[in-house]
Amino acid sequence: MSLSRLTLMMVSLIILLAIIGIWMGEPLNGLWRWPAVLLILAVAWERFRLTTRYTIERQLAKTLALGETAHYTLTLNNQSAARLILETQADYPSSLSAENSLQNWQMPGHDSQSRLFALTPVQLGATTLGTLYLKQLGAFGLCWWTRVLDDHVSINVEPVRLDHKMRLSGLGAIGNRQHRQAGSGVELLDLRDYQAGDPLRSMDWKATARRGKAIVRRFERERRLEIVILIDCGRGSRMHCGQLDRLHNYVNVAAQLTEFAALQGDRIACLAYAQQVVAIEPMTSGLKGVKHIRRLLGRLAASNEAGNALNAALEVKRLLKHRGLVIILTEMEQPEAALQLLQASQVLAAKHQVLVAVLTDPTLNTVLKHPAKHWQDPYRQFATLEYQRGRELTQRRLQRAGVAIISATADQLDKQVLAYYQAKREKIGAS
Repeated sequence: MSLSRLTLMMVSLIILLAIIGIWMGEPLNGLWRWPAVLLILAVAWERFRLTTRYTIERQLAKTLALGETAHYTLTLNNQSAARLILETQADYPSSLSAENSLQNWQMPGHDSQSRLFALTPVQLGATTLGTLYLKQLGAFGLCWWTRVLDDHVSINVEPVRLDHKMRLSGLGAIGNRQHRQAGSGVELLDLRDYQAGDPLRSMDWKATARRGKAIVRRFERERRLEIVILIDCGRGSRMHCGQLDRLHNYVNVAAQLTEFAALQGDRIACLAYAQQVVAIEPMTSGLKGVKHIRRLLGRLAASNEAGNALNAALEVKRLLKHRGLVIILTEMEQPEAALQLLQASQVLAAKHQVLVAVLTDPTLNTVLKHPAKHWQDPYRQFATLEYQRGRELTQRRLQRAGVAIISATADQLDKQVLAYYQAKREKIGAS
C-alpha cells in the first residue's frame, strides 16, 4: 500500500491542525483527532470495498529467436461496473531486454484494454516473462493498493533461423549442384552405348559381354562441401557487441549457416571450444543434422578460461578427412589468443580453406573521432589505437598464411559469412 497525493495533503492538514491546537490551546487542542479517525476509517472502508473483479493476461509466443525483437500483449479486463485506475510495471529477467516504464490505465466499467510491448531475448534457454507489479487506486482515491502478478509465462529462447533475418538472392533456387561425368564419380547413374572419346576406364566389361557391344558406365558426382564451424566460448566471448554478447552473436551465425548448408546438401560439423573442446557435433547433414547442431548451440555458455583455437584445430583435422571449409568464429585482440589462432590457422590452411570471422565494435571509431574533453580521453584513444593495431597485425599475419578474414558488425557478420559460403559453392559448381 502507498498513500495517494490526496491522502498526503489530508495528513498534512491534520498535522497543521494539531500544531495550531497545541499553540492555541483549548478548545482547538485535540481537534485533529476527529479528522484523523475519519481518514483511518475511510482508508479501512476503501480497502474493504476494493474490487478484485478484473483479470490480467500476458500473451507471448512460446519460442523466441535469440536477439530478435518480439512483442507480447498485455490485456486488462474490468469485469465490475466501477471505474478502475491502475498502474503496472514489469520486472523482466536479465535474459530479456525490454522497456519497463510505468503504465497508467483508466478503465470504465466492463471495459477491456490491450497494449503491445516489445522485448528482445539476449540469452539462450528457458526463461520467464518476469513479475508484473500492479497498483490499484481505491474508490475514494486515498491509497494505491499493490499487487504482484507472477503468471509464470514461460518461454524458450533458441538461435535464430535463416528466414528470420534475411534470404540471400537465389536461396530458393540453390540446391545440390550435380555434375555428370563419364568414367569416375561416387554414384552410378546409368549405362549407355560406347561413344567415340569415352575413356577405357569407363567400360563395363560384364555388360559389354552380355550385350555383345561396348557399354560404358555414367556416374553422377555431387559437388558437396564439408564444413566445420568453430565457436570460441572463452572468456572473451562474454564481451557485448550490440544487444548480445559475442558468444550469442556467434551462435546466431552458426545456426543460420547450418540451415543454409543443409539446404545445399552439404555436410557440416560444429565444435565449441575454450581452453579445450567443450562440445562437438560430428559431421552431419540434412534436417536431422540441423536439429542436432541447434541443440548443441542452445547449450553453449561462455567459459572462464581463455579460448585456445589450436586444440580445436587438432580436433578438426580428425573430423575433416577431405579438403573442406573451416569457419572460426572468434576474437583476435588478445595477444596470446591471437598467437594460438595463427598457429591453428596454419595447421588447417595447409589442407583446408579457412575463414576467420570476427566482430567489430562500431563504438571504437566514435572514441577516436571525438575530441578529448576529459583528462582520461587521451588514454582511452591511445588504448583504442593499440587495440586496433593489434587486430590489424593479426589480420595481416592470417592473410599471409592463406586465411580469409571477415570483420563486421553484429548486424552484418551473419550476412557476410553466408555470402562467403555461397560464393565458395558457386565456385565449386562452376569447376
